[in-house]
Amino acid sequence: METFLDNVRLLDRRAFFYLNNLTQHQNFWRLFFYFFADFGIILIIFGLIYLIIKNRIRAFFAAGVAVILSTIITFVIYLIWQRPRPYVTYADVGKLASHTSTISFPSGHTFLSFAIAMVVLLYGHKKLGAAMFAVAILIAISRVATGVHYPSDVIGGATIGILSGILSYWFMESFEKFWEENSA
Repeated sequence: METFLDNVRLLDRRAFFYLNNLTQHQNFWRLFFYFFADFGIILIIFGLIYLIIKNRIRAFFAAGVAVILSTIITFVIYLIWQRPRPYVTYADVGKLASHTSTISFPSGHTFLSFAIAMVVLLYGHKKLGAAMFAVAILIAISRVATGVHYPSDVIGGATIGILSGILSYWFMESFEKFWEENSA
């Protein structure tokens, strides 16, 4: 088991340095990843605004529940395990994106974007949901490339976000069904 975990850590570190080196040596990738790392979440918010404009309030509220749920899960993880960000661990890491703490796992931008994208997709908004998933993936990759997360941080964030989106959808649908059956 120890060898397996060592291999996972090695793969995590290699993938991190590969992506981070792209931003250090190529201006196009530096700008591309910087945009999605810091501003990609705004594209996700535009998707939520679109839901409001199109009067898709159920999906909007379910996305809110998913954000709250994933935030609670992540807060508990932050209390238990405080993994330092790559630029804290390695002196030669180029850090481009903004961040609020030195805790790396899981990626907040990633869990938020995946939670919202999952709910939108489950509510049947296939084109918007697919576009939001594409942006969420770009956010995740960009957070690694800009030096603020390891690949395992964004994989953990994506997993939390997707599971929170599924639970939120289930909760909202169950609540509506309960409400319809018990209201007279």
